This record gives sequence, structure tokens and C-alpha cells, in this order.
Amino acid sequence: MTWGGTMRRSSGVVAALAGLLGLAGLLTGCSGGDAPAVPDRTAASPTATAASPSSPAPATLPDPCTLVSAADLEQVSGVPFGEGMLAEDIATATEASCVWEAVDGPLPIVQVLVVAAPDQAAARRESTEEWMGTATDVEVAGATDAYAAGAGTILGMQVGDVFVEVSYMSGEDDVTAIGTAIAEVVAGSL
Repeated sequence: MTWGGTMRRSSGVVAALAGLLGLAGLLTGCSGGDAPAVPDRTAASPTATAASPSSPAPATLPDPCTLVSAADLEQVSGVPFGEGMLAEDIATATEASCVWEAVDGPLPIVQVLVVAAPDQAAARRESTEEWMGTATDVEVAGATDAYAAGAGTILGMQVGDVFVEVSYMSGEDDVTAIGTAIAEVVAGSL
């Protein structure tokens, strides 16, 4: 498909990524000590109930597609990207995801997930480690409790009352430096 002269792949890649993100969300929802083994399908999202009542969620969920640009991604990775696409089918009032695809091939793909929930990094890290293996601490300017897993393909961090997950999927062995650089741009935009 072509939009504005830019070649785009079908939404199959976005759908596959959205499925992976949904699995991550389900695992997070099931990882707490008192969490039900099967998530409550009537809840707005698996993470919506994770926010503490004493710590209100941000009044407005940031649009993840505005937190980093295709030009930023190219500068960090050396790969040209198309514009970000909001994953509307998985967006809720408390969670949204944006995906950028490489212009010249199926990889790399960048995803930024934002969740309106304070103090989520520890629980999200635990869940990520359950399915990706041990996470390592990383330093991200403007963020707290930042970690990377899966050779840097997943980077989670808390930025104020918003949990952010940055994914950089490529064929490279370790992309921690690239994921961290993208995360710093995102954190600086919040």
C-alpha cells in the first residue's frame, strides 16, 4: 500500500506486534501475588487496575506517536523509518502503543507503549523477566527504574506517572544502546 508516496507494509506486522504486546500485558496482569490466573475480560485493560488509588493516573495519556519522530529514530539507529502508526485496536484510556516500521525492509520495528500508571516498573520488570529472561539495569536520563531485557529489544522505565516500554526489534545481536537512546528521546518528550 502507498500513502503519500511512502511504501508501507500491510498491517500484518502491526497486528503481530500488537499481539505480542497483548501477551506482555496479560503476563503483567497475571504476575502479581493476588492477581487472578485469568485476567478479567471486563476490565478496561490488564494494567488499568494496577494503578494505586492513592496515586491518580495522569489526566491525559500522552500520544506515544508524538514522543519520538521518524527522524529521531533514523538519527539514533541509522535506519530510515516511516511515520508512527497508533495501534488503535489495542488502545484504551490508560494504555496506547505506536509502531514505526523501517522504510526499506521488514526490520527494524520500533514500538513505544505508554501506560498511565505510577510505580509500574518493578511489576513490569518482573513480568518481562518471566518471558524474556533476566533484565539488566540501564541509565535513561529523565526516567527511573529503567531496565533492558532480551538483548535490549525491550526497555521499560517509569517517567513520572507514566510507565513506558520501548521495543527495538531487529536482526542485530544486542540493541541495548539503540533502545536506550530511543528511550532517552521518549523520556525527554514526557
